[in-house]
Amino acid sequence: MRNLFILLLALAAFSCAPKQAEPVQSDKYTVEGSIHFSKQCDVKWLTRYEDKYIKALHERAAIEPSECDVMFFGSSSIRLWKSLKEDFAPLTVVNRGYGGATLRDLHYNYETVMAHYKPKAFVFYCDNDLKPNSKTNITVGELFDLVRLLFKRIEADYPGVPIYFLAMKHCQRREAIRDRQATYNTLMREFAEISDQVIYVDTCTPLLTEDGQIDASKFVDDKIHLNEKGYAEWVKILRPMLIK
Repeated sequence: MRNLFILLLALAAFSCAPKQAEPVQSDKYTVEGSIHFSKQCDVKWLTRYEDKYIKALHERAAIEPSECDVMFFGSSSIRLWKSLKEDFAPLTVVNRGYGGATLRDLHYNYETVMAHYKPKAFVFYCDNDLKPNSKTNITVGELFDLVRLLFKRIEADYPGVPIYFLAMKHCQRREAIRDRQATYNTLMREFAEISDQVIYVDTCTPLLTEDGQIDASKFVDDKIHLNEKGYAEWVKILRPMLIK
């Protein structure tokens, strides 16, 4: 019965794939699935990075080999990870992150992000759906639904391939939503416990001081993104998992 339920979720998630012709004919784009969730967004908002980032993803996919050990994807914390290949050598890794990405973007650009790649593992990080005082914010519950739909689609397309979920980091620029981020991380940790493919990685705690405050020494000047010291903390946790 449990396998049947998972199969139904996977099929429903697959059904939320964007059809290439639809955005041209409509000014709205809808993501929906069997977990009783539907989110509609302006296509213009979803295509705002076409020239800046999505074009680059297309170009890199045309020259990079399809076979790889790990695909890193998500938002700018992945895109800006300049030492990614060196940090995880001798594994073959590809970086499919792009700046400003949200879960809604990733549903819309799913085929572009995944392209022709055949990874042995995925590493995912995205934190732009929750921001202080943003008009594009969604609720923690909506975000939880969106990430589950995304992972169910990956599980359908890449059966048996593990998905390493990196916990949403706390940072000074977004300290006002720390409680919401913590709730989301808790939901994802519990979801990973009942998932056959999702692995929760606590990449939040190592960026805090011993008394639980945000360690500013691990962030660049924008107080959102990591510096070399911050990424080193992520590597320390993640590298043993991927090498194993």
